[in-house]
Amino acid sequence: MHPAIIGIMYVIAFSVLSVVIMVKTKFNNLLRIGLLIAALLAFYVLPTGHLIGLMPKLGSNGVMAETGDVGSGIVTAYSFPLALLALIVTLGLTFFVGRALCSYGCPVGVVQELLYEAPTGKNGGNKLTLPTKISYFIRLGVLGLIVVLVLVFGLGLIQIAALSPLVIPVAFIIGVCIIASIFVYRPFCRLFCPYGALAALVAKFSKVKPGKGDSCTECGLCDMNCPTGELNEKYGECYLCGRCVRTCNVDAVKFC
Repeated sequence: MHPAIIGIMYVIAFSVLSVVIMVKTKFNNLLRIGLLIAALLAFYVLPTGHLIGLMPKLGSNGVMAETGDVGSGIVTAYSFPLALLALIVTLGLTFFVGRALCSYGCPVGVVQELLYEAPTGKNGGNKLTLPTKISYFIRLGVLGLIVVLVLVFGLGLIQIAALSPLVIPVAFIIGVCIIASIFVYRPFCRLFCPYGALAALVAKFSKVKPGKGDSCTECGLCDMNCPTGELNEKYGECYLCGRCVRTCNVDAVKFC
């Protein structure tokens, strides 16, 4: 089986599994970290082939070289419809499971989520925050840039998605964001990921999101501990981290 197909299977599996665990359990932090580590191992360590193994070949050799490796030019010939199909499938998944795909089914997202767990005093009132409204529109601008690259300059969507150095130095941006994610919550996801801009639009109407019950005392702990300030899902930026659920003293916040 081709690495890209296995990688997509990993993405879907961890996205769905995370939501099932959230809804069926209290989703304590130990369970969440375990799920993230399992996803990390699947994406970066297992030798069975995955998206991470495919991306460097696409980035360095180009789409033509990679499709030649598998003996088919269909990916090159149908770059746009294949990318569009993948977008429809993943956005459809987002509608049903929220941003679980970004949180637990994305290799870059998983790394950022784990690094943010580093003890750097973020929970002591010294955490750095990205204003959600500003980060949201910056990411929309990145999405707009990609649309221009596709429509005006004729670059293939798969080439862009493969982090081609001909487009923008995405590898450098990701590297900086990975380091910054120790102090700031998911900087790459919230500033540069074009898919995230579209996913946020869908996630606002998702079937899975945290909600406050009748026992809520309006103490504000859940909002205070939310790294995006998105408990009310105004911008679709809830990454289902469960901090709101775990910090509620009266068990009023649940995933539904």
